[in-house]
Amino acid sequence: MTLTAAELVKLIRAGSWLADAPVASLEKLAPLGQVRAYGKGKTVFQKGDDGDFMGIVLSGRLKISGFSVSGAETVHNILQPGDVAGEIAVLDGHPRTADAIAIEACELLAFSRAVVLRRLSEDAELAVALVRSMAGKLRAASDALDSMTLDMGRKVAAAMLRLAEQIVADEGKDGEYRIAIDQTMLARYAGITRSNLNRVLKRFEAAEASSHEKGVLTIRDIDWLRDFAESED
Repeated sequence: MTLTAAELVKLIRAGSWLADAPVASLEKLAPLGQVRAYGKGKTVFQKGDDGDFMGIVLSGRLKISGFSVSGAETVHNILQPGDVAGEIAVLDGHPRTADAIAIEACELLAFSRAVVLRRLSEDAELAVALVRSMAGKLRAASDALDSMTLDMGRKVAAAMLRLAEQIVADEGKDGEYRIAIDQTMLARYAGITRSNLNRVLKRFEAAEASSHEKGVLTIRDIDWLRDFAESED
């Protein structure tokens, strides 16, 4: 299975460094990838692995996570179709810094490190798109560090906002965002315990800002969450 440039353009999500790549660049890149399939719960790569490939998520979702010395898991990101996984280790040649696990059955269009580096060296516009993306990731990392200093409620609000940035508002539900994520994963993504998350979610629900039911987080008032996350009280 190969993807055409038009199919890649349609698939790639805003925020991915490939989203800024010219169509001509994608036309040359697309045929060089190979599809890899992973079942639910399967490991795509682990912390410490060689960075020998990067992949575009074609279907399903991946979680990017790590573990503390005590064994507690922290979810750094949740990748959806159109997101790119594993590019950092491919670029710097160092081992993976986190685990990538399939939350559900998924497919990746994988590109070897040799292919990626060759295309970047041959295509200046593709390389510029990558530099812009890396700058964006640094800004996002800085924002995530800032959110670590917030109290529990603002941590959860900040985490919800990061998740909302990855999707568009649901059609037919003006201003609402629906995100498939269970409470355990949301707690790990926000960096708090499950019990504390429950308390925060009840507070948000009482304010009619969000709700969580049957594994789906619904953000009903994103402006309220933004104001809450930025509040100092």
